[in-house]
Amino acid sequence: MERGRQPTLGDVAARAKVSKQTISRVINNKGEVAEATRKRVLEAIRELGYQPNALARSLVTSKTLVIGLSVPNIDQPFFPQIARGVEDAAAEAGYSVFLCNASGSQERELNAIERLRGHRVAGIISFNSKLNDETIERAIGGLFPVVMINREISQTHGTVIWPGYESGARLATEHLIRLGRQRILFLGMDLESNVDSSKFAGYKTALEQAGMPVDPELVVRAAGRIGRGFSDLLRGGEQAIREARDRGLEFDAIFASNDLPGVGAMRHLISEGVAIPDEVAIVGFGDANVAGIVTPPLSTVTMPLYEMGATAFHALLDQIDRADHEPRQVSISPQLIIRESSVSSEAALQDQRSPRQRAAG
Repeated sequence: MERGRQPTLGDVAARAKVSKQTISRVINNKGEVAEATRKRVLEAIRELGYQPNALARSLVTSKTLVIGLSVPNIDQPFFPQIARGVEDAAAEAGYSVFLCNASGSQERELNAIERLRGHRVAGIISFNSKLNDETIERAIGGLFPVVMINREISQTHGTVIWPGYESGARLATEHLIRLGRQRILFLGMDLESNVDSSKFAGYKTALEQAGMPVDPELVVRAAGRIGRGFSDLLRGGEQAIREARDRGLEFDAIFASNDLPGVGAMRHLISEGVAIPDEVAIVGFGDANVAGIVTPPLSTVTMPLYEMGATAFHALLDQIDRADHEPRQVSISPQLIIRESSVSSEAALQDQRSPRQRAAG
């Protein structure tokens, strides 16, 4: 073989003294090959440093070892953790990940799906899709394996990964109720969305089970959209609480459906001289990176984001490998992280923590 030239399938066949078809059977682990022959082929591959041409193989098999991952905005603090979970699990299985950032735009998301189809990806993982059911079904349905995270659709050939929004919101509200808070404000973003409506349902259930009224006056919307960036959500929380206080609304606790508006609300209250958590206790949702570094640190509901990404990939791989795969929904369990925005004294903080949290220190 000439120096500097990449080894070919023919070079491996010549070194191992077998046909190209036998080399292909060994590489793809298909068909019967004598063990002695298999060892000879693998030894030739190692000696020559042969790398199978994945692109050429995809043209023959119509399959690639590449998947697509579409997210609304990679700048948001939780998407990188999900993406890392997807990528690590994919790498372990020999797959690469083609990342598409939709920047909160339905048009860009649809274009991303079309590009992924053009690249003949093996499947797609889509997070928090804003496309309607009909568009998703037309763009994806039946064409290749798909996993939807954070989105329920009426018709899909794939799998839905649905975080435990309702149970997480119930945990947060129950925590505030145990602290003796009587007027708990729900700071939402979009109650018409599946995500916020699920969180509101958990908040409502906790109040009703405690025999407390659900006061519509205490349901407040923070302007801002996840796709528009970090500062937009902070401002939305600040503005919502400023307006609530300007109209004389009284509350002694806030459950924010997203950490960032929750931090914005806390920032405004502190600027007005309100003591956190003595006068107003606050719990967010999401465990964004900022939640643990603000002062006081924000209590929050956390989702295992990295594990969610890995679970999404394995669910996608299951579809890729199994033609008889049926649509299913996978639920993810949340956990409450208690910090100083809701509990001030160390003794009370320890009392509110779960046994698992106490053991961890």
